[in-house]
Amino acid sequence: MDKTRWRKYFPLVAVALIVIVAIVALEDPFAESPIVGASSRSDGVDIPTGTAVGQRLPDFNLVTVDGKEISSSDFRGKVVFVNFWATWCPFCVDEMPDLQRLFDEGGGDVVVLGINRAESLQKQNEFLTQELDIEITYPLLLDPSDNLAEAFGVRVMPTTFILDERGVIIQVKLGQFVNLDELKQAIEKASSTQVEIPPEKARAKGSEIDIFDLEQVLMAKEGDVVGKRGEKLMISNGVRHIVPLNKILSGGPPPDGIPPIENPKYISATEADQWLGDDEFVLGIVYEDSTRAYPLKILVWHEIVNDQFNGKRLLITYCPLCFTGIAFKPIIGGEAVTFGTSGKLFNSDLVMYDRKTRSYWSQITGQAIRGELAGLAVEKVPLDTARWGDWKRTHPETQVLSQDTGFNRRYGQDPYGGYYVGGDPIFPVDSDDSRLPPKAIVYGVFEGGLSKAYPEGAVAEAGGIVNDVLGSLSLLVVQDPDQITESSRGGTSAVSNRVTRIFDRAVDGVILEFEIIDKKLVDKQTGSQWSFEGVALSGPLAGKMLTRLPSTPEFWFAWSSFNPDTEIFQAKP
Repeated sequence: MDKTRWRKYFPLVAVALIVIVAIVALEDPFAESPIVGASSRSDGVDIPTGTAVGQRLPDFNLVTVDGKEISSSDFRGKVVFVNFWATWCPFCVDEMPDLQRLFDEGGGDVVVLGINRAESLQKQNEFLTQELDIEITYPLLLDPSDNLAEAFGVRVMPTTFILDERGVIIQVKLGQFVNLDELKQAIEKASSTQVEIPPEKARAKGSEIDIFDLEQVLMAKEGDVVGKRGEKLMISNGVRHIVPLNKILSGGPPPDGIPPIENPKYISATEADQWLGDDEFVLGIVYEDSTRAYPLKILVWHEIVNDQFNGKRLLITYCPLCFTGIAFKPIIGGEAVTFGTSGKLFNSDLVMYDRKTRSYWSQITGQAIRGELAGLAVEKVPLDTARWGDWKRTHPETQVLSQDTGFNRRYGQDPYGGYYVGGDPIFPVDSDDSRLPPKAIVYGVFEGGLSKAYPEGAVAEAGGIVNDVLGSLSLLVVQDPDQITESSRGGTSAVSNRVTRIFDRAVDGVILEFEIIDKKLVDKQTGSQWSFEGVALSGPLAGKMLTRLPSTPEFWFAWSSFNPDTEIFQAKP
């Protein structure tokens, strides 16, 4: 990836809808911002208030560096650039001359509002008078407590919200504008395009559903959007569901015919070596100060482990048909709940059921698809799919799920045989996307309506590391630098899996770009060395941590069935 790629932007889509009234005075710089879910009307259309493209940016009042109070609502009828900046951010400073020229050439129809992040008035005045080579005449606003930036979810510097004449967000720019032409293109888009408000966004107050909020999901009405990918709540003969009922198919066994493990026992790595080969796969996780490995040769017979880590419930799941190992926090309305296997499949993927309401859940999405809880989601927890030899090398203290499960199963024999190495899925799926072989291994990221697949082989071809951007996320996709090269054999099937992790590479508002030097993960900005766990081990950023995203290896047919509009990463020649 070239050096400027990390500066580029994509639309920022927020998870929550917020209304913020930020009141600033000299004695009380920033009053606490109320957060409520409301919609506003424009041209007879309900437009929700929030920080996503297509929503109206919440109104705010701030004071300028020369003491004048300004309200963002004063600029209705104009194209507005709401630019978050700071004197310590070189990219913010670099784009200020272009923003000034844009303001000068706008003829009063274009407004730039520069909102400083938590710096004193003295600091800004010194910078403007002593360090900046040009005079800034567009309004520079004070946000001394950084409340507005935090409420708007600003993580990257600079960040600019571009509003049309209605105050509706047309675009969110993450990072520096490349030049004045890019700024002018944004004006043309804002001036000529009325954002089409998706029907699910243009509804009455209260109809926006937080899919992690049990109460909101239970109160959802037919037609409300409750799916991560825009699925609407349907009610058929009194049954609530978010996918067509005729696509939830029987996999053969009855409920819990594939029996979950309820009281797992563990042994040491040395004991596991007696029956677990180095090339065999395990799901590995570090959680609540415990390290555990779950051999797939056991999970293929059970698919679910209702586990506990230091008294906290964790749901370990594995679908052999999709090669997806995923961990969840099984918390519903504040209560820890156990899960079972339903015997059903959706897009050839494991359908679980919770033992509280017996609602059906999709393993890949972590969301209830049928039943009382349809639409509710539970939080995923990152884990690895790794070869046992690689996992125990990096985690010698690991506990290993014992074969003493209470069931009589042939744990040395995989009932799926050669299914993993090629061919088509056994059960019907929504996707027939032929851009990759059906069982190519990919790692996927879904963010704010956007999705992208990173084929294992393509990441290996890129040197085992990819710096990328998807929506509001700046991504680092990296394969274990210490893993033996022979473990990566092209990424054409599950048997060639190489441990791959995905992180958000923004740290303290700065997007880092990474490279691998002598099997060491290093950021180009500071030269700090990072572990494969995403922790800076040495250098100026020592002690800082990257946020890991819960992505799992899975067959291409599975990822593309749930994400039909997905992009695919391709390594440069």
